[in-house]
Amino acid sequence: MKFLQSNYKSRPSARRHRIEIWRVVRDNERGFVKDKSTKVAEVWASVEPISERLRVQYQSVSVAASHSITVDGSTDVKETDKIKFGAREFDILTVKQVDEVKRDKIIITQEIRPK
Repeated sequence: MKFLQSNYKSRPSARRHRIEIWRVVRDNERGFVKDKSTKVAEVWASVEPISERLRVQYQSVSVAASHSITVDGSTDVKETDKIKFGAREFDILTVKQVDEVKRDKIIITQEIRPK
């Protein structure tokens, strides 16, 4: 008897990348306003480039998305945060909950190119 294999990866194997979520905090120190970045969390995630078909779909709503990052649904992440993945840095464009059970969050990002 031949067993059927699905293309679905289990969560532990799909989330094999370690990412950091950074939040920009505005600090008013002695009358000077400056932005400080603080690391909010370090979580396991799935980091995948967005295909051209999806990129065109997102362009219709004027989003220049480059990567899709999937994290656990309980992860505290906001659209104003940044994501660091190794030496790479990403701006968060949208955050959406996948289902009612809050199992997964999909974060649509744009990679920040070094100057």
